Amino acid sequence: MKINDSLIYDIENKNIFIFGLGKSGLSVLEKISPLCKKIKALDTNPGYIKPDNLCRLEKETDMELYLGESSFSSEDLLKNTDIFIVSPGVPSDHGIIKSAESKKIPVISEIEFAWQFMNKNQKKHTIAVTGTNGKTTLTSFLGLVFNKAGRKAVTCGNIGNPLINTFNFKYQDYENGSYIEDDEIIRVIEVSSFQLENTISFNPFCSIILNITEDHIDRHKSMENYAEIKFNISRFQNEKNYLVLNLDDKYTKKVIESSNFKNIRSKKIYFSLTRDKISDLFSKDDTLFYNIGNKKGSINVSERKLIGSHNTSNLLAGLGALKIFGIKDNCIEESVKEFNPLPHRLEFVGEIKGIKCFNDSKATNPDATIKALEHFSGSITLILGGLDKGMDFSGLIPVLKRKVRNIILIGSCRFRLSEILDSDKKSFNSIIISESFEEAVKKGIEISEKGSYFILSPSCASMDMFRDYKDRGEKFKKFLFEINKQALTGNKNV
Repeated sequence: MKINDSLIYDIENKNIFIFGLGKSGLSVLEKISPLCKKIKALDTNPGYIKPDNLCRLEKETDMELYLGESSFSSEDLLKNTDIFIVSPGVPSDHGIIKSAESKKIPVISEIEFAWQFMNKNQKKHTIAVTGTNGKTTLTSFLGLVFNKAGRKAVTCGNIGNPLINTFNFKYQDYENGSYIEDDEIIRVIEVSSFQLENTISFNPFCSIILNITEDHIDRHKSMENYAEIKFNISRFQNEKNYLVLNLDDKYTKKVIESSNFKNIRSKKIYFSLTRDKISDLFSKDDTLFYNIGNKKGSINVSERKLIGSHNTSNLLAGLGALKIFGIKDNCIEESVKEFNPLPHRLEFVGEIKGIKCFNDSKATNPDATIKALEHFSGSITLILGGLDKGMDFSGLIPVLKRKVRNIILIGSCRFRLSEILDSDKKSFNSIIISESFEEAVKKGIEISEKGSYFILSPSCASMDMFRDYKDRGEKFKKFLFEINKQALTGNKNV
């Protein structure tokens, strides 16, 4: 995109509208308030509480702030708007967004807005990671490796640090260079499907699609649409960019085999757990092999702490990006040994009454639970359920029948899951519908036998009962701690 074609060109004379004042919306507001002509900001959450930085900005800047269910019409809100920035939590079919689109107002995400501030050199030092599962783990791992190798890197995006927060702005004319300081920091950007819905030029130097499995169907309506949105990460890439793809993933392979795939201009790097005739990266036993351009070699991962085949797949994808950036094998091997699994992702909590307990609260879709269960051999008690996102659980049922002895159902979809499991109930020792999470955890320990596994891997989102998946995982650990304390002290009132 030419500089003069950029939406943020001449931003001093632009009127900006920000919809959604979560972390990314607030970051945009704080960064650009000294730059643009006028800002309007809206958050329709009726329970929204203004954080301190928003209160400060409201006093210091010429800003119109709208909170809660506004009585203003879309026509009034959008008047004179030049750029509409939407937060990832706002669905694309929201009435105000539709009104903006009908008025030909550019609707973009924070990722896209931040991207347009970056110059060519900065864009050449970017890696973007998307996928249904594993994004945060790989993003964090890549950040560790680059910094260990002496290449200054920052992890950002959906991981909780908005891309725009990685900039130190210089308030100068865009034609004379850039609004941000020029450096060679490597930005490893985690990108969700919600963020990819509203991109119009986002073209990372290296893009990674880890996997595409059923999730967010309530928002994206179909798997085909969801897969298409994921591939937006490569939509604006060119022949100088790289795209790392998973040959083991069903929906990724569908896109590869489609006629539209030829329109993706980036260089392709393929990874697979098994050696495929076109795979550039594959694994065998505890070794990852790569053959990318004139770079060929292997990485020993026998001392990795990341368990499960899905994490081996993640490491393969990361290896592709690391070799593109010239990171040496010994540094990657040392980082694999050093990297610890992130909380709430098959996190070993401890052993209670001889039962090994694992917190996999981040498993918010059936495929994540399948991957978790495949790692274990032995008797399993599983907590399953949560917010119903309209997902298909049929692929999970055979794995439950093969791996799980007891199931405890929680959340808004517990009765739907009970109906789905009804015809197979003889395959399990027990299927219990729990009215509270604390009750579910206590019951899980009660019915699990010594030497077995008790796992929270719910296959569903958490917002029906919890603040987020982290809150769910922390409460799981808290209740287990209390049960363990009671077991050790013999105090039934603990």
